[in-house]
Amino acid sequence: MVKTVRVFLALFATLWYTTSPINSNAPAQIWEYDLDRILNQKPVSMAAPDYYKPLEFDKVKYTAADVLCLAKNIYFEAGVESTAGKLAVANVTLNRTLGANYPNSICEVVHEGIHRYNAKIEEYVPVRDRCQFSWYCDGLLDDPREGRTWESAQELAKKVLVNHHDKALIDITDGATHYHANWMETYPKWSKRKKVMASIDRHIFYGSKNSL
Repeated sequence: MVKTVRVFLALFATLWYTTSPINSNAPAQIWEYDLDRILNQKPVSMAAPDYYKPLEFDKVKYTAADVLCLAKNIYFEAGVESTAGKLAVANVTLNRTLGANYPNSICEVVHEGIHRYNAKIEEYVPVRDRCQFSWYCDGLLDDPREGRTWESAQELAKKVLVNHHDKALIDITDGATHYHANWMETYPKWSKRKKVMASIDRHIFYGSKNSL
C-alpha cells in the first residue's frame, strides 16, 4: 500500500514539474492576442509635473517706469555723490515701497506729495515744497542732463532693481526710510522721532527707533 502511494506521488510530482511555468521546457503561457496587444501598444504621453517645468528666467522683474523714477531720484538727490551715496538713496526709495505707510510702487513713492490740477497742461502737478523728495516739487524742470552722471544713475538703478528682486541687495542704510542733508542749519522736526542709521556723504539716514 505504501509502495503504491509512493509511486502515485512520484508520478504526480513529475507531471507537475513538466507543466509548471518555472520549468524552462514548459510551453509559453502568454496567449497570442495578449502578445499582439503588448507589441502593438503605443506609449501614452503624459504631462510633466510642475516641478519639471523650467524656471521663468525671462520674467519681467521691473518696468521701464521703475528704472526711470529710481534713476531720477538717484540723479537729483545724489548725482554728485559717491556710489555709496547713490546706493543709499536707492535703498531708502525701495524701503519705502515695502513700508505700510508708503505707496507700493517706486514711481508712487518718488512722486508722493500734494498735487494740484494745472488746466493749461491738463495735468496734475506737485505743489511746490510739499513732496517727499525736494527735486520733484522745487519748480524746476525734471529733465536730467545727458551725460555720464545720468548714464551712471540709470545703470545703477537697473542693477539695484535686479538685485532687489533677487533678494541679493545689501541695504547699507539698515532699513532707513528718511534722510536729510547734513549741512542743514536746522534739522527737520521728524528727525527727533527717528533713529540715525547711517551717515553717508552729505546725507544722514534715519529709520524707526524700533529698527535693529
